[in-house]
Amino acid sequence: MSHPALNDPLTISRAMAILERDIRAMGFAPRYSGDFADFSNTRRQLRGGREAPLFDHGVTRLSPRRAFWMSVTDTEGRTRALQAFRLDIADPDLGEWALGWVLGIYLKRNELIIPGSLTPPSTSISRRISGPVVYHGELWIDRKVRARRLVEAFSRLGMLLALIKWRPNALWALIGNAMATRGHMVRMGYAHMEPGFMRWRFTPEAAEDTEWLGLSDALSLERMAQEMVAAEEE
Repeated sequence: MSHPALNDPLTISRAMAILERDIRAMGFAPRYSGDFADFSNTRRQLRGGREAPLFDHGVTRLSPRRAFWMSVTDTEGRTRALQAFRLDIADPDLGEWALGWVLGIYLKRNELIIPGSLTPPSTSISRRISGPVVYHGELWIDRKVRARRLVEAFSRLGMLLALIKWRPNALWALIGNAMATRGHMVRMGYAHMEPGFMRWRFTPEAAEDTEWLGLSDALSLERMAQEMVAAEEE
């Protein structure tokens, strides 16, 4: 399947340079990796629990060609933030495909989850997204970190890296009510928020009964990069 060309890759690259500069100015260093055995070890050491099955290399194939994760470390070498991304193909559309994809991966790890609804409504934005899509998950920031802009800069850097690496039609995430309604996702760069995208009768570990969809298509991500560069030039 062919991927759409980027309209302005230079501006995206400049926005990524701004984000990396800002992260380093806060006293942190970003790291990129495609090794999900290392991710699993790092995640469990930091958070004391298993990663979501969607990023568990033991149950789903996560080669560096179709998945990566990022971290930031402080000046003492301590990891202070994590996030991960994976590329998949949504067919016939994201709304129809996503639930079966999530259920299948959880079942491969012998974790039972029971949906409360089978598909989002026909008015869902997910019905207009198909083809290559990137799931963004496992976002974690150490509560001891005092740099408030780190969440924004770190997540945006990862999202733009995913856009450059794979040229997907959209990035998407599943989030709980608190994160969805407090402005975090907008600051991270998500252009669309939709409540009730997935509803559960029996919930997966660490999930809420109702999960929101966060989504940014490729054009929205490019627009975010343009706004960042324009603000830098003012």
